[in-house]
Amino acid sequence: MSRLEENLRALAAKHPEAAAELKGEPADDAGLKVLDSASGAPAMMLDGVYLHGRHDPGRDAAAQVRHEVDTSCTAIIAIGFGLGYGAEEARRAFPSVPLLVVEPDARLFRAALAARDLRTLLADPGVLLHVGGTPDGLPRILETLPLARPAFLRLRPALRARPAVYRASEETIQSWLLRRDINVNTLNRFGRLWVRNLCRNMEEFARCAGVGALAGLFEGVPCLVVAGGPSLDAVLPSLAKLRERMLIVSVNTSLRAVRGQGVEPDFTVVVDPQYWASRSLDWSLARDGVLVAEPSTCPRVFRRGGERFFLCSSLFPLGETLEEAVGEKGQLGAGGSVSTSAWDLARFLGSRPLYAAGLDLGFPGMRAHCHGSYAESFGLVEGHRLSPAEGRAFRAIRDIGLFPARSMDGGVTPTDRRMLLYKWWFENQLRMDPQLACRSLSPRAVEITGMPLAGLQEALSLPVVRPRIDRTMEEVRRIHDAQASRSSTREKLAAALQQLSGRLSELETLGRRGRAGSRELAALLRTGRDPGPCLAELDRIDGAILAASARSIAGFLVQSIIHAITGEGEKKPAPEEVAARSEAMYAGIADSSQWQRGLIERAAARLAERSATAKDFRQAADLLG
Repeated sequence: MSRLEENLRALAAKHPEAAAELKGEPADDAGLKVLDSASGAPAMMLDGVYLHGRHDPGRDAAAQVRHEVDTSCTAIIAIGFGLGYGAEEARRAFPSVPLLVVEPDARLFRAALAARDLRTLLADPGVLLHVGGTPDGLPRILETLPLARPAFLRLRPALRARPAVYRASEETIQSWLLRRDINVNTLNRFGRLWVRNLCRNMEEFARCAGVGALAGLFEGVPCLVVAGGPSLDAVLPSLAKLRERMLIVSVNTSLRAVRGQGVEPDFTVVVDPQYWASRSLDWSLARDGVLVAEPSTCPRVFRRGGERFFLCSSLFPLGETLEEAVGEKGQLGAGGSVSTSAWDLARFLGSRPLYAAGLDLGFPGMRAHCHGSYAESFGLVEGHRLSPAEGRAFRAIRDIGLFPARSMDGGVTPTDRRMLLYKWWFENQLRMDPQLACRSLSPRAVEITGMPLAGLQEALSLPVVRPRIDRTMEEVRRIHDAQASRSSTREKLAAALQQLSGRLSELETLGRRGRAGSRELAALLRTGRDPGPCLAELDRIDGAILAASARSIAGFLVQSIIHAITGEGEKKPAPEEVAARSEAMYAGIADSSQWQRGLIERAAARLAERSATAKDFRQAADLLG
């Protein structure tokens, strides 16, 4: 059996997905050359570039690991495999730290298997592989790793030789890490606000139709997604003409500017739970269009009489559970921005092609918003002679940490890490749906791969389709009115809330028992007594919590505790620290269950009261004939 066959057998035993990726890979050695180094160990050249040191590749890989991998890391990510020297040295230096090897070039990985005996590395349970294919499969692997403090080990010659291939994988990893950090910080900041808003919006949750009923209604109709970036200013004067040729989907932050042109958006999307997001809708009542909202949006948004609302599915465990009672609303993409939700709504409606205006994902001209937006108006009100609005806005943008990014027209636009996350989200969506035609009308916007720049005249040359859009919007309004007239949904939701309250009460009890048991465990450990019976009781409590159907709802608000605990990495904590962490976890579960149960019980009481009032009205109407 050849060395390649032996390595492939070891690969198939431990990494079947990587083996399957190599199965169809032809033995193409174009651009690859394996030759002996001065030390006698094999070395590899790719397109004339040495991937390892030409004298002693193993020694050079060991030096790179010493210099680039921090001893406190919790996981190592090797981007580029080469002949495997770096991966072997990383496992030798950090045997207890998991290693993820990312090699986008399956042909190169196959050549490595033919050149060296890598069976020990391939059989190592601490090694994960992602070979060939697209970077889309990386997030699934990253979720299994302790990435509190990741270390990167890059095969730089390969990155220089094939930058596009390797950059896509690293951008996917960095995007995932950035999204995780932002999600944890956002949850810490807004988690309770999301839950509180959802509980205050229960009447609307029962009454409003879901966007799922609108899927594909505008099949083949062009759509303009209107975001609130500064570059929207150049498109606003043509918006009335564009409306004749396109469906208009606006975000809430640009609604005032759109209405200022005498244009009524067909759909306006709002997903932000904060009060200030609701202020962007002030003095802009929609007469013919509809509002699409996330169920945890600020309750003030729903206090706008005479408007039609559609809800998208909740992004949180409480909303997901309640949708089982009232029916799924319809999932929209959650890229962290209202613009991502608006763009995904346009795609969900079946519109083709999609155009975007004001989707800047940066700060052209060091501005954050288009003229006429509420944010700009509020800044003007706050400004004064010694601190004008322009200076305040400039400093606010400058202080968030900007860096240059390539713009649609080939220039440079300043952006930040958060905006970069949205850029990656759009690029990932377009990569998964390559047939989707999508264009940008904003030359100064940050470049999005897969969304080329189009001239405004291209959009204005589209045929007039407004009569068809208006007819379909009549169908949208009929769908809304049919759902709003149903009364049974409210009763179903009230019953689901009562059941959920009981389940959260059980979790609260388990959490308090676990906290008491953890304190007892700490006392036993301090005095040197046998902790066995106490640990057995905690195991039973853990089993009951894991079996509880409401555990995800209670756990939603303790993610910061979980993140803090998992952030300790591979260092083995002292027994007393284990007991303290256990107490903090159980206390978080108990407190979360108690707080959410109180909100849910009040929401159920309000629903029951309104159901009784509605029943009285129906009976009175029947008596009056």
